[in-house]
Amino acid sequence: MFKKSRTGLVALFLGFCMLNAQQAKVAPSEDFYTYVNQEWINATQIPDEYGSWGSFHEVFQNNQNYLKEILSQLQADNLDPAKGSDRQLVKDFYNSGKDTMALEQLGKKPLLPYLAEIDSVKSIEDYLTLLPKFYAKGIQAPFGVWASPDEKKSTVYALYIAQSGLGMANRAYYLEDNDNYINIRKEYEAHIAKMFQLAGLNADKESEKAKKIVEMETLMARVHRTPVQGRDSERSYNKKTFAELENMTFNINWPSYFKALGIENDVEYVIVQEPEFVAVIDRMLGDYTLEDWKNYSRWKLLQSTGYYLSKDFRDQQFHFYQTVFYGTPKQQPRWKTVLGAVNGNIGQPLGKLYVEKHFPKRNKEKMLDLVADLKEALSTRIDGYDWMSEPTKKAAKFKLEKMGIKMGYPDQWLDYSNLEIRPNDYFGNIIRSDAFNFHREINRIGGPIDPNYWGMTPPTVNAYYSPTRNEIVFPAGILNPPFFDYEADDATNFGSAGVVIGHEISHGFDDNGSLYDADGNLKSWWTKEDREKFEERAKKIEEQFDTYKVLDSIHLNGKLTLGENIGDLGGMAIAFEAMKLNQKRKGPKIINGLTDEQRFFIAYAKMWRIKFRDNVLANQVKTDPHSPGEFRTNGTLSNFEEFFKAFDIKKGSKMRREEIVEIW
Repeated sequence: MFKKSRTGLVALFLGFCMLNAQQAKVAPSEDFYTYVNQEWINATQIPDEYGSWGSFHEVFQNNQNYLKEILSQLQADNLDPAKGSDRQLVKDFYNSGKDTMALEQLGKKPLLPYLAEIDSVKSIEDYLTLLPKFYAKGIQAPFGVWASPDEKKSTVYALYIAQSGLGMANRAYYLEDNDNYINIRKEYEAHIAKMFQLAGLNADKESEKAKKIVEMETLMARVHRTPVQGRDSERSYNKKTFAELENMTFNINWPSYFKALGIENDVEYVIVQEPEFVAVIDRMLGDYTLEDWKNYSRWKLLQSTGYYLSKDFRDQQFHFYQTVFYGTPKQQPRWKTVLGAVNGNIGQPLGKLYVEKHFPKRNKEKMLDLVADLKEALSTRIDGYDWMSEPTKKAAKFKLEKMGIKMGYPDQWLDYSNLEIRPNDYFGNIIRSDAFNFHREINRIGGPIDPNYWGMTPPTVNAYYSPTRNEIVFPAGILNPPFFDYEADDATNFGSAGVVIGHEISHGFDDNGSLYDADGNLKSWWTKEDREKFEERAKKIEEQFDTYKVLDSIHLNGKLTLGENIGDLGGMAIAFEAMKLNQKRKGPKIINGLTDEQRFFIAYAKMWRIKFRDNVLANQVKTDPHSPGEFRTNGTLSNFEEFFKAFDIKKGSKMRREEIVEIW
C-alpha cells in the first residue's frame, strides 16, 4: 500500500430475490436484518477455506471464476505473447505460482541469497542499509514508508513514515490478557520457531530466538497507536524537515536510509505519523544486540515470503495465520491463492484483460447516472438542513460539486512492460513486482499529483473515498452482477448500488473526511458553531454503536467505527432521496406486492448479510472500522423515519430508536 485512503466494505448482493415474509420467524420491527436474511442465514455455511462468508464473498467468488476463465484461456493458447505485454506478464506470473512441483524442488533455496545478506551484516550501520533495501522488496520493517498526497498541500506527493513491524494483526494481540490472546501469543512464538526450523536456522536455538522476537514486537506494540488514535488526522500529521528528523534519533542515518530505499528525488520534508514510535525504534536499535536485529529481519523475511515457497512453509503459514488466528480449517485451491498474488502485484495488466471481457460500457454509464442522482440528492438535502448555517452549506456543496468520480478502470493504464516476470520463478516474480511497484510510487515524492491514480485494481470488489483527492473510486469488479444488476428495478439498485455510492460520498463528510476541504487539504471549512453541532450528532452515533454487544462481553467500538457508521447512515439517506427524485420522474412501482420503498430497504439489508467465525469477528471488532453487517443494517435503519413508514414500525419497537440521529 502506497497511499492513505478511506475505503468502504461495499460488497453487496443486488440480484433481487423475493422475501417470503411468512417464512421469517422474526418481525421486521424487531430485527430487520434477520427478517430479510433468515432463510439465507439458516441455509448458509461458511466454506472451510474462509473465515467469513457473505454478499461480498459471493461477488468476489464470481469475479474469481471470471478471472480463472481468462487465465485458463491464456494457458491454453499455444502462442507465446510478446515479452512485456499484459498477456505475457499475467500468463507467466500465474503459471509460475501454479507450478508447485518447481516450488517443491526449490524448497528454501529462494531464501538463501537474502539470508546471506543478513549474515553479512557486521554493524548497526550495515543493518540500517539492509533494512530499507529489504523493505523496498516487500519484506516488512519496523516502520512503513510510502508516497501519498501531502494532506496540507494536496497538489504534491510527500514522503510518509508510519508504525509497522508487528507480525500479528494488532497491538491488542500482544498486550491484552484474555485466554484467546494468551493462546495466540504462545502459538505465535511456536510458529516463529517452526519457520526458523524449516529455513534451517540454528535448530537448537530457534525457541530462544522466537521468544526474543516476540519480546521486541511486544515493545513495538506498546507504543503503537490504537486503531482509534490512528484515525486522528491532525495528530498523525507531523511534518519534519530532515534536520528535525535527524534530531529525533541517534542511531538512524536518515539520508543513507532513504538512499537505500531507492528514493531518487530530493526530499525536502517527511511526514512522520507517529514520532514517538520512531523514537522508540531508534532506542531499541541501541538496546538490542545486532544479532537480535538480524534474527528479527530473518523472521520478517520468512513472514513476508512464506506463502511463496514450498508446501511445508505454506502449510505452516496457513496453520498460524488462518487456522490459529481465525479458525479457518482449509486452504483455498491453489489457483485462487495464485490469482490473488497476480491481482495484488500486477493488478492493472490483469484488470485490462478482465475489463475487456466483463465490464460492458452500459454498466459504467448507468453507474455514472446513479452518481449524478446521488450528488443531486445530497445537494438538495444540504439545502434543507436547519442545523447548518448558510456559509457551511455553501462550503459543503462546493466540496460535493468538486468531488471527483472514477468508474471501472483507469483512463490510462500503468506501463509494466519493463517488469521482468518469468514462468518458472514465482518467488522472484513476487519480489521484483513488489520492488517495481514500490519504486514507481516512491519516486513520485515531490512531484505533482497523478490525476489517473487508482488505489485499487480493476477486478477488486470494493470501493473507496480518498480525502486528499476528494474523489470516489469504483473498480469494475464491484460493478457486475450480482453486485450491480443492470436489469434490476430502480428501487432495488438505489437500495444497493445507490447506497454504496452514497456511502462513499458520505465519507467526504464523515467525522474524519469532513476535516478536508474541497481540494483535499486538511483544512476546516466549517463555522465553529456548525462543527460543534456536527460533533454533537456524531457523538450520539458513537454512543449508539458502543451499546451493541457482538461476542460475550465484546462490544463494538463506536469511536473506531464512527466514520463508517456515518457513511452508512448518510449513504442510505442520500440514496433514498435519490430514489424519491427518480420516482417523481418515472412514477412509483409495485412489484410482487412490494412498494419501491420496501424493495429499497430489503435490498439494503441483503447487501450486508454475512456470517463470521468467532475469531474473525473478534478481530474485526478490534481492528476494523466497519461494523458487522447485522449492526450496519439494524443500527442504521433504526435512525430512519422513512423505514418506519415503509414497514409500519411502531414507537417502542426495537427497530425504532427513541432519539433519531440524522447527519447527512
